[in-house]
Amino acid sequence: MQALDVKYMVLPDARSDFPFFRDNQRIYLDSSSTSLKPASVISAITDFYLHAGSNVGRSNHQYAQLSTQLFESSRNKLACFLGCSADEVIFTANCTDSINLLAHALALGKGDHVVVSPLEHHSNLLPWLSRCRVTVARLDQNGCIDLDHLDSLLAADPARLVAVCHASNVTGNVQPVRQICQIARARGALSLLDAAQTVGHIPVNVGQIDCDFLALSGHKMFGPSGIGALYMRRDLQASMHSYRYGGGMVNKVEQGDVSYQSGPGRFEAGTPNIEGAIGLGAAVDYINGLGGQWVQDHDEDLERYFLSQIQSVRNIEIAFPVGPQHLPIFPLVAVGKVDIGFVSRILSDRYDIALSSGYQCNQPLYRNSGINGALRVSMHLYNSREDIDTLVMALTDLQDLLA
Repeated sequence: MQALDVKYMVLPDARSDFPFFRDNQRIYLDSSSTSLKPASVISAITDFYLHAGSNVGRSNHQYAQLSTQLFESSRNKLACFLGCSADEVIFTANCTDSINLLAHALALGKGDHVVVSPLEHHSNLLPWLSRCRVTVARLDQNGCIDLDHLDSLLAADPARLVAVCHASNVTGNVQPVRQICQIARARGALSLLDAAQTVGHIPVNVGQIDCDFLALSGHKMFGPSGIGALYMRRDLQASMHSYRYGGGMVNKVEQGDVSYQSGPGRFEAGTPNIEGAIGLGAAVDYINGLGGQWVQDHDEDLERYFLSQIQSVRNIEIAFPVGPQHLPIFPLVAVGKVDIGFVSRILSDRYDIALSSGYQCNQPLYRNSGINGALRVSMHLYNSREDIDTLVMALTDLQDLLA
């Protein structure tokens, strides 16, 4: 690995914002699986239970009105964060739920065609495989989707949808999504971005990207589990099929005559995850309070420092190419045949370092590369150079085991 010229930066320490780190020396390097939650998000959820605690959109008493106000305020916050209108934000359970909602809404059948990439999480692969024909666009030498190949695929075999990740949860490589969406539109296909890994790391503006749909999970951007969102372009909503049916999605129900709401309400049947949405709104506030540029600078500093230090460890390698734009996500493989799950457990039990081991929900990428899973290091704004130093020290201790 070539040595890097590392420019040292002094950045604020966000670790104190996260109760998970209170009175301990934990090192959490599994943020691509789920991010930790700042105190402000936890407080927002607790405050809802203490002071509102009611259902939304169903009653006129003051507590129901407060609950509805908080819920819709979170929708507005997320819409501003994504650069769209509030009536284009549908609350879901998570990114997986968002993609399944879209797969149903499009009413895809066996004769339909969807194009994906080798980088897709199972959540952006299995919903399409279960419904229709799927083609995989190849990657270029930098680990990014090959735009020429994508265009040639769509020219030869038109598709209903191009569904790709904004950034890979395995490699960390950020994809050229604006160009991908432009190619899709020029070839008559709709575009979906799985932005689970990018929201909270880099700016995600659906207007600038010019995508038709975008899916995200709250729990990967400092929000609670069980809440996500699907951006659905307003002019496409009327042609979409509802995903589920029940309370809160209708204007009128009479025998033989049902009138459904327009906008997000048509896709949000039943009592929603109110506290989850409020927590997600608080997460957006937290990110905005830090400033997107600070988060990006911090990510870039962690990346540079990690790449400069990991090369000192024998018998371990980064599994895939690091692209020109990249998140602080690094899959590490041992030179030897040691069980990486065993190595992960040693790091946890002996050094209190938490990271992922295995396929990270993308078996095709690993298996087609002849790699039997990896140790994935994934960092966020609460991580520091000291965390990297401790990881490198631990891997150095274990480097004979890795041979």
